[in-house]
Formats: sequence, structure tokens, C-alpha cells
Amino acid sequence: MRERTAPSSPAPAPTAPLSAAQHALWAASAGQPDSPAHHLTADVRLPPEADEPAVRAALAALAARHGALRTAVPLRDGTPVQQVHPRLPIQLRVVELGMIPERDRPGLVERLADHTARHPFDLATGPLWRALLLRTPTRSHVHLAAHQLVLDDRSAAVLRAELLETVTAALTGRPARLPELPRRCADSAEPEHTAQEHTAQEAPRPGPAAVDLRGARREFALPGLAVDVRRTARRARTTPDLVLLAGFAALLHRWGGGTDLLIGVPADGRPPELRGLVGCFTTTRPLRVRIPADGSVLHLLEEVRSAAAAPPADAPPVRLAFAPAPPTGPGLPHRRQPGPQHRDAATRFDLALTLAERGNGYHGHLAYRTAHLAPPTVDRMVQHWQLLLPALLADPARPLRDLPAPP
Repeated sequence: MRERTAPSSPAPAPTAPLSAAQHALWAASAGQPDSPAHHLTADVRLPPEADEPAVRAALAALAARHGALRTAVPLRDGTPVQQVHPRLPIQLRVVELGMIPERDRPGLVERLADHTARHPFDLATGPLWRALLLRTPTRSHVHLAAHQLVLDDRSAAVLRAELLETVTAALTGRPARLPELPRRCADSAEPEHTAQEHTAQEAPRPGPAAVDLRGARREFALPGLAVDVRRTARRARTTPDLVLLAGFAALLHRWGGGTDLLIGVPADGRPPELRGLVGCFTTTRPLRVRIPADGSVLHLLEEVRSAAAAPPADAPPVRLAFAPAPPTGPGLPHRRQPGPQHRDAATRFDLALTLAERGNGYHGHLAYRTAHLAPPTVDRMVQHWQLLLPALLADPARPLRDLPAPP
């Protein structure tokens, strides 16, 4: 006769400390729980036949593959920790657009995407990401939204590529061709995005602070400048991203007259062996850019290159930021094109410029806090940027003081 025992409760999911970057994100998010300032979005165009079962199965497979997609951030003894669950529900909303008149689709898509991106996450229970599938008879798009506690820009690119591959493989009846994960992450429940903790210094643990993150973003286009940016980068022995950063520094100098600027730029903290993992690795690195007195554009480019090569600055909190975003591929159908509209957007910084190369030019936006800047002022800044950057690229030997003045 075999003795029967009561089923035991499942062991609680393991926890790990937050990284320094994650703790800063948690503190800001806890202080403004309804703010989407720390949400990231990504769009993925899928084969037209991709339906809800195929997409749901692919998302579940990716969640099983990446611990970050099964992570929540509860409190333990008053301290936030990251907890990787064996599984969390897949939050997928599906909207069939085929019966919607085509003229009505742009506004509907915009509202659905904005709701997906802005709706708060429950940090303590997770999941900290969600997906929206939009389908027409000829198109399938997924709009992903996630909290930066579990996703950064590079990870979003990984997630987009793996979702497309996983769905395409399932539809064609072949195994998905995905890179092998590092063994210590694949065989362990430890969150892969905490690997940087081995080298990170202990982070200060401030309590949540109420900060006014209300803001807006002004989108714009810079057509036809990608070739000029690369040519200037070769001449100055630097990178296109740093050429664009120098242009942003010149814009700030011409507007405020400052010659000692502190600009935050994204820095990827993941070690090489974790390049294919999804998680929170990106931190904001402060760069101190000194505008050369009576110098030329080339002098400014040299200063920016030196600042980027220098050790991380010991500096106060960053109020200005620049982010050269990677190309995001085809966007959602009927998304609004860059224009003069100012869209509501929470922002971590007083002013932040984001640029992404598209075709032979750039699309970008200025995000700003409405407590500090008014929409007409930001419109003037965009107009000035659209004049200043081509002038800077046309003649790098030109003195900075001769660049176009603000309108």
C-alpha cells in the first residue's frame, strides 16, 4: 500500500536584485505609476496570413525563451526585486480591420496603438509587456509595448527579428532559426538581464520622487541627409551618430549660448556573449561636450569624439538627451507621418532628441517637458534644426558662430 501525500505548493519564483539602471527606472516609475515615460514600443510587419493562433504561439515561445518576458518587479522587505516566473499570461489584443472603411482606419490604428503604448503596467505582478495584432485581408502587424525594466532599444530589435522569424517558420512548417542562447542563461532561472550586476557598483536606492513628467513630442523629417552625414563622419574620423550628436550640441549652443553641455546618450551595458538576449541593459551615459570658443564645426566634431572616448562623466543628473535610434523597419499601416502636430508624451528629460535613419534621410522627434517649453518654441527649434544641420554638413570648416541663428 502506497502512502499518499498532499500535493506541495509550487516553489516561489526566484528573485534577483535590480541593476543600477533598473532601480533608477523603478524609482521613477513608482513615483509616477500612470506615466508611460518608461515604455518602449516596436512595430513588426508579419506575413498577411499570420493570424491570432500563430502570433499567440510565437509570443509564448519567445516568452519561454527570454526570462525578461516572464519578469515582474515586486517588493521584498520594502526593496524592489526582479522575479522570473515559470510563465506569465500572454497579453495579446487582436483587432480585425477588414470591415472598417479604409478612410476610418488611420485614426483607429493611431488610437489603438497609443492605448497599447500608454496603458500602465503592474510592476509587481507583470507581465511587463503586451502586444496588439492588427489585421486586414492583406496585412498583419504587431505593435509591441514594454516597460524599460525588461526591454531596451537593442532588445526590441532582437524581439522584432525573433518574432518575425518564429511566425514565418510556423507558417511555412519549418523550425525557427534562432541563435543559441548562452548556456548559463538558458539553463538557469536567473534573469539574464541582471548579468551586468557582476560588474556594476551598488546603486543608491532613493525612494520614489514625484516628478512632473508631462510633456509632448514634435515629430519631423530630415530628407536627403544620410549621405552627407556619412561623408562628414569619414572626414572627421568619427561615426555618423557622433556627427548628429555634434549637430544637436550646436543647436543647444546657438539657442542658449552655453559652452559646457551635459548630454545623456544611451550606452549598452551588456557583455558580448549576451548580445542576443532580451532585457534591460541600456543606461544613460552623460557626455560633457565643451563648445570650442571661436572654433569650427570640425573642432566641435573633435570635441564630441573625445568626449565619447573619455571615461563616463561624474556629473549631476542629465536634463538633455540624444538617442540615435536604429531603423525600426516598416511601421504600422496608416501611421501618421512626421508633421507639425505635438503629441502628448511623458519624458524623462527636459529636452530629448531621437533620430532614426530612414531611406536617404532621417525621421526624428523632440520630446520636451511642457513645464519648460511651449509648442511654438519647439516648432522654432525644429525649423532651426532643419536649417542648421544641412549648413553644418555642407562646410565642416565653417566657424560655429556662422551657422544659422535661431529664427
